[in-house]
Amino acid sequence: MLELKQTQKLSPVLTQQLQQAIKLLQLSRLELVEAIELEVQENPILELIDKEPKEDSQEEVTREETVNEKDDVTEWLERYSPSEEYAYHEERERPDYENMVRKTHNLRDHLRLQAGLAELNHNERVIAEWIIENIDDNGYLAYPLSEISGTSGYSEEILEQVLKKIQKLDPPGVGARDLRECILIQYEARGEKDPIFEDIIRSFFDLFQKTNLKELVKRTGYPVEKIKDVFEKVKGYDPKPGRNFADEYITYVVPDVFVVKTEDGLEIFLNDDEIPDLRMNRYYVDLYLNKGTNSTTKNYIKKKITQAEWFIKSIQQRQKTLYSVAKSIVTFQEEFFEKGLRFLKPLILKDVAQDINVHESTVSRITTNKYMSTPHGIFELKFFFPTGINKEEGRPLSTNVVMDLICEMVKEEDKKNPLTDDEIVSLLKGRHSIKIARRTVAKYRDALNISSSRERGLLD
Repeated sequence: MLELKQTQKLSPVLTQQLQQAIKLLQLSRLELVEAIELEVQENPILELIDKEPKEDSQEEVTREETVNEKDDVTEWLERYSPSEEYAYHEERERPDYENMVRKTHNLRDHLRLQAGLAELNHNERVIAEWIIENIDDNGYLAYPLSEISGTSGYSEEILEQVLKKIQKLDPPGVGARDLRECILIQYEARGEKDPIFEDIIRSFFDLFQKTNLKELVKRTGYPVEKIKDVFEKVKGYDPKPGRNFADEYITYVVPDVFVVKTEDGLEIFLNDDEIPDLRMNRYYVDLYLNKGTNSTTKNYIKKKITQAEWFIKSIQQRQKTLYSVAKSIVTFQEEFFEKGLRFLKPLILKDVAQDINVHESTVSRITTNKYMSTPHGIFELKFFFPTGINKEEGRPLSTNVVMDLICEMVKEEDKKNPLTDDEIVSLLKGRHSIKIARRTVAKYRDALNISSSRERGLLD
């Protein structure tokens, strides 16, 4: 019996074009320039336009010159500037690029690259970005999944599933929540089978950490030699799997977006310096329109024109999306731009995605490796999506604000009697109605490279 079924299927060409558009979204500004130059080399239909206007107007192909030609060809011949609809081109006083420096860590970029190649669906890729952003330079998950769940909107169960996949990436042990889990991840990655090792690490790790050999023998019943073998084996594991990627180096940052204060309020414009303008090559278009051109040549030119048209539209869409996301961020974080860090709010990708009516994976991609110049300095776009901490009264605070408060407290403390983590917890609750755990303060302090109270006391 014959059965008729209707299915929808993307053509291979369209799929390739969509992949190109998605790739352009996540490119940094310099990578975009390189991608444009490469496309121009590979597609003879495309050519670069000098940003300075030409004196010889005959060389510029305009809509008036092609009014009697086919509508689609007329569209192809339009001059294209990648950001002219979303940025002002008059001369502006730009910040000094010599001051635009940052310290870069490669671990998260290394993980993102692997996650991009892993078998993750669209939803899992967004979740993976949330997890990777919360992995510290030592390779550990910096915050509990419950905290990440509260700010991302994803359940702990789904976060746990994706975390397990992140933990299978390189370096072994990455994404662990504590040393015990870090050791077990590395153990499993080696494919070893040692029941005694597993039992001691899983069930008696506290005693193991204290190297209490006598109590371990008593509690487990294993021979001393076998337990010593476990200690020797652990020496071959890395307690800080991310440290090999944490070598700092200084790079100059050129913002993708500028936000400046004017008399009329906050003004947003894209940085299109060095991003080339594109147009169709007149010679090949004329050749296509020539009735004497054979069909093989025409088909080749038509194919290249279609590719060029899609590439141009993809760049334009990238710029439009970047501008829309930047504008949405400024709207959500307006108090930060007006008053400074203490007024940064918790924000999630989903909020911006709903605001501009795009998928949150699009927001995740467009905010990767992009920077914004603000009245308070230059920040990566990801900076404006901090996790949040609930106050006992009033609105939640971003983790950035809490870390800034901790930093201020340590600076103002009595150097002879430094504040303990418990005292910081009490001060945060008493002064700012912020209730967080001591271990959370310890994590924030570690992220700020602030030593413990005991070590600060010894340094005094």
